[in-house]
Amino acid sequence: MNEDQFNGINRRHFLSALTAVGIGGYITQSASKDSVLASGAEPESSNFPFGAESEGFDLLDSFPILQNPTTDSVNVVWAIKKAATGWVEWGTTKELGNIAQNSQFGLKPYADRFLSNRIAGLKPNSTYYYRTVTVPIDFKHAYLILPGTPVFSHIYSFTTPGENTDSASFAVMNDTHQNLKTLAALTKRFSELNPDYILWNGDLRDDYPSANAVVESILRPNNVPFAVEKPLLFVPGNHDSRGIWARNLPLALTPWIQNDARYYALGRNFAVRQGPVAFIGLDTGEDKPDANPVWGGLALFEPYRELQAAWLADILETPEIKKAPFVIAFCHIPLFDPDPNANPGDLLTHYAAYQRPCQKLWSPLFNKHKVQLLITAHQHRFRYDSPDENRSWSQIVGGGPDLKKNATLIYGKVEAQKLIVSVEKVADQSNLGTYEFEPRFS
Repeated sequence: MNEDQFNGINRRHFLSALTAVGIGGYITQSASKDSVLASGAEPESSNFPFGAESEGFDLLDSFPILQNPTTDSVNVVWAIKKAATGWVEWGTTKELGNIAQNSQFGLKPYADRFLSNRIAGLKPNSTYYYRTVTVPIDFKHAYLILPGTPVFSHIYSFTTPGENTDSASFAVMNDTHQNLKTLAALTKRFSELNPDYILWNGDLRDDYPSANAVVESILRPNNVPFAVEKPLLFVPGNHDSRGIWARNLPLALTPWIQNDARYYALGRNFAVRQGPVAFIGLDTGEDKPDANPVWGGLALFEPYRELQAAWLADILETPEIKKAPFVIAFCHIPLFDPDPNANPGDLLTHYAAYQRPCQKLWSPLFNKHKVQLLITAHQHRFRYDSPDENRSWSQIVGGGPDLKKNATLIYGKVEAQKLIVSVEKVADQSNLGTYEFEPRFS
């Protein structure tokens, strides 16, 4: 190697290239600023919405989005406009003091549209502060890689989940289909309700034509920072598998890391315990059988649903979930429909009104473990289904994307040792129904 090729670059600032592919496979380092590449600069005040000054207008393209919360970690995702690397500064106070940066095979992230970093080593039921740091990279060639001026986000806070609290709350939106007027009303309501978690229960968009579409309608809808402090729990819908860019969605909506290698492929399934409530996320997949010619042979949802059933059986037996007084499951396509003529999702004609294949796989487990409630979407109309002789669990179906006609917000909280779930019409906040659930165990 010719030393002249380095052209005077400080080796400490040598940043290798990697296109981020979610959080799976990353080595995550959390350390003090003194032991990693630090800017040595402090952010200046700015009116730029994403928090940066100087080059920020040309670099940052969204607020941070908190995802994949666990008792000891959380993932942070943000959009950028040009090639950069980045990390997250965090701490127990606004002084921060720690840096979380990812690497894969020894390479730090290098991407041109999305960056993500996982903060690890956290404690349950604890509050932390964080900000993102983004560094533009001029990648001339293998031995000439020039980092630019670091750009800082605002400082935000979040609280990790855990069992040791008596409270829990959540808010659900679904079938938004990139309707920005509806998203504006929903995100405004989230700021008023201030839930512990925001669940996006599928069909975020009609389809996924590009990264730009994802940034505009998911990471920064109407430039509102809706998930900078309250983590987003993504539950995929059938439309979230559609479009030429759909396979890249994990860049923006990062997969969960499964502890059991058998379930490595289930990056969209989650189990989160917050105080008395356990939240379970499931993926009903597409609304037509894999053999339907519309997929062009590219669908393989049937074994995927079966693997989720095995995961669900295991996760419901884990101590933190098994002890939870309340268990709520979420999936996009309903598992039950009172209409005997409703399409059950295993026919080659038309599309599913509900998912009979998932019902057969998952409902027996709901019954066995006394899951009280399943929250679904897909049908674009609100409905509440009471338990029956075959189903020990209730089902709430959320509304659709039209703000005036059918958009709903579902809000739940634990109050006086009861789970109270209400459904409201987004347009005027009128109540469509309120339901109470007793703990699973007396």
